[in-house]
Amino acid sequence: MTFEKLLASILNLDELTQRKVSSIIGAAVADAAARPLHWVYDNNALQGYIADVKDTPEFFKENKSPFYSLPTGENSCYFDITESVLNAVASFKNSRYSHSAICQELIKSFGPENRSHDLQARQKYMALRSQGVRQSPLNGKWIEGAVIKFIENYKDGVGSKPYGDPNEKATDGFCANLPLACKFVGSEVFEETSREVIQTLTTWPTAVSHGIVASMIIAGFIRSGVSYDIIDVKKEIAKSYPDVYESIENVEEVISNGLHHTRAVNYVFGSPCYNPGSFQGAIHAVMTSNSFEEAVRKTIRAGGCNCSRSLFIGAMCGAKYGIKEIPVDWMKKTNNIEKIMKTALQSYP
Repeated sequence: MTFEKLLASILNLDELTQRKVSSIIGAAVADAAARPLHWVYDNNALQGYIADVKDTPEFFKENKSPFYSLPTGENSCYFDITESVLNAVASFKNSRYSHSAICQELIKSFGPENRSHDLQARQKYMALRSQGVRQSPLNGKWIEGAVIKFIENYKDGVGSKPYGDPNEKATDGFCANLPLACKFVGSEVFEETSREVIQTLTTWPTAVSHGIVASMIIAGFIRSGVSYDIIDVKKEIAKSYPDVYESIENVEEVISNGLHHTRAVNYVFGSPCYNPGSFQGAIHAVMTSNSFEEAVRKTIRAGGCNCSRSLFIGAMCGAKYGIKEIPVDWMKKTNNIEKIMKTALQSYP
């Protein structure tokens, strides 16, 4: 099916289902938009790279990530996780949740039989990096440490749950749960399934709590669109997730002080993919922006792990504004967008 026909199919969906699909597509597009400038932690260098396109840094023409190199339009390791779980959701029989299907799809996507991810090259790169050796970026897909630990702990299905590593601080768990958050909006099992899926990739308490609340925020935007206010989630989490409540209050304080997004990310929240910083940077971008493009562009310019923030931003804005507000030219620049659209339509019938 062509891009135009897939887009027309999405536009014909009821409002709630359209927001679910739009959240996934928004995440894919925003992640791809940031990918060429992923993991650039020297912000002065980043500003130099984009000096001629500062207002439009998305889909930068050449790779500047010092870790890995992909053609412009490809997705990062973060959306690779989301897409893997989305494939599992599309395969659920009668739309019934299956954790084993998710685990099997992760193994299929990232295990030794999948040649698109070179684990040996990645591990060699990281070993040399730990010794201070400067290297050229790897050519090809990057595989996240949380996924590597999952594969080790899963042990072909005979390992003990939860499979996530207690030292993984990144947002990988939320990336995995995004398709489930969209699937089970309003369900009694929402929090239970969210916790299990997130803990498949991390059991670090801060990553788990922020991943669950990030999923709750996605659900809020799916239910209410532009009328939903991120701050509303504080009422739901004050007792159950006090650490995330505090994280959101910190973002509110930064906004009230008028701190620019790039400075907030680099000097207050932190620019890596770790929680709570990545979570805070993403909601700061959405709370201080009026469109999908504005939120994504400002976080690309902030540097660091802009892909993890962009994925969450795109998921929020996709659900908030709907498919009509995700730029068509951005969607067309995202490689494999037709496949992602088709799988999302299958996942949320």
